[in-house]
Amino acid sequence: FIVKARAFAAGKVPGDILRLRWEIRAPKVEPVVIDDEPGDTFGRTLIRLTTATTGTDVEIRYTLTNDGTEPADPVQGLLAAGGSPIYDPADPPPIKPDALNQLKTFKIKARAFKPGFLSSDVSPVKSFPLKVTVKQISVGSSASNSGGPSTLFLLLEDGSVWGLGDNRHGQLGNGNTTPTSSPTLTTFTRVMEAADKPLTDAKEVTASWKFTAVLKNDGTVYTFGNNTYGQLGQGDTTDRSYATRVNGQNSITSIAAGIDHLILVNQSGGAVAAGRNQAGQLAPRSSVVTSSSSFASMNERVGVFLRREAITNIAKAFAGHHHSLLLTRNGEVWAAGQNDDGQLGVGSQTNQNYLLPVNSLSGGGVLRDVVDIAGFNDTSLFILKGGRLVGAGDNNEYQLGLIRSIRNYVTSPVQLGVYSGTNRVNERLNTAISNAARLPRGGTQMNDFTFYVDTEGQVHATGYVFHGQFTDGIETNIYLKDRFYEAPNIQNVQSVVAMAGPHMMFLLTNGSLKVSNASHVVVLLREYIEGSGPVRNFNPLK
Repeated sequence: FIVKARAFAAGKVPGDILRLRWEIRAPKVEPVVIDDEPGDTFGRTLIRLTTATTGTDVEIRYTLTNDGTEPADPVQGLLAAGGSPIYDPADPPPIKPDALNQLKTFKIKARAFKPGFLSSDVSPVKSFPLKVTVKQISVGSSASNSGGPSTLFLLLEDGSVWGLGDNRHGQLGNGNTTPTSSPTLTTFTRVMEAADKPLTDAKEVTASWKFTAVLKNDGTVYTFGNNTYGQLGQGDTTDRSYATRVNGQNSITSIAAGIDHLILVNQSGGAVAAGRNQAGQLAPRSSVVTSSSSFASMNERVGVFLRREAITNIAKAFAGHHHSLLLTRNGEVWAAGQNDDGQLGVGSQTNQNYLLPVNSLSGGGVLRDVVDIAGFNDTSLFILKGGRLVGAGDNNEYQLGLIRSIRNYVTSPVQLGVYSGTNRVNERLNTAISNAARLPRGGTQMNDFTFYVDTEGQVHATGYVFHGQFTDGIETNIYLKDRFYEAPNIQNVQSVVAMAGPHMMFLLTNGSLKVSNASHVVVLLREYIEGSGPVRNFNPLK
């Protein structure tokens, strides 16, 4: 608009002509703010686009690319006419890598529109480098056989925990308590502390027999699932469907779960346990204790020269079905619990209600230089410095790789390898295992076989294999007897190895996941299986 004006007065010269010009412009939409946050689906990140301009008629359009190129300016109009998609706050655009441990960068640019307003400036391009890295896998079970329902957990580098599988006791920690005829969940859900509070900062997850425990980086412990025997350590026997913090237990550095009991090790080197004690696995102060819903100290043997007291130099805890194994900071092992097959390695087949030191290889003294432990059903394996593998317990299914006609069970640890002979007198160790590097965690899934990972990442197994887990996918009931056998097609295995029912799960050194015996894989994993052959890729990002 232009206005001209001039002033007049009698007897005076008219004033100068003044010109006034102004423009009336429409208001401008405020710029778009771009943020990201974890999605509610495994491996997915959500993009949140907002503008300070309000109104139901505000429309945000964006361009999203994942090839590293600069997206074009968003313009108003249909996609077919060169426009960009409309942002829907109720359904934010999901972005995710295609595979685990794959770095992928997404770029986004946005602009907001409102009728009667000038469109906002185009936002600066914002990049989102995404990488989903699995730090640990853990598997629990809900049946008395290895082919029964299972739960699978993935702990990510960002400290979140995701699970799928059987949830009839709330062991997935997603708050689902509704009984259904089919409680198995076939998609990953996040472990939650409450409906609107995801569990974060997780350091370790251990799935067990219908219940789960998580150790956080700050030393606190959260438990959920079945609590029949008080194994959640919450002071009661009530099941939990959300991850619930265990009160009174802080500065925890290690956790381990048996079928119905849970062990915690604190920063001071003490060990406490809660849950079932029918075999003495809690190492309590009294043999009368059948279960405990609160954590109590695990104690040494009572003897003439020994006081009844808790050990205070424990570094890590391990558990079999109904026995407990504690590794000290100086490489010794203490054991308690079920011992009918000598799995405690203390020289007897009597259950122990107090912690006893595991015998040395010579049968006397104390086993030393231990660096890793695995508790299976009725068998225990120990790795010593230098890669020596030793074991104790049941060998009726060749779980120790020994000649069964000579040794049906072992009550004190023996060096494992290839033996010859026809009886104990002429028994001879021909080749000792000296390259053992890692043992699996979570013995509640392993009944009739054992295995270890060597220094090259190769898996070796022995015992009764009922679905071809270690035999190139051949689904027959077969004995891997008298020694440990190298499993074909399973290489580059990282420190975490878990078993899920009739198949095996492996976390490899490159961050990918594999499953063996995929031809017998259970339905909850089927949609994530890729490739062909007995050992196939498992991709939870599908």
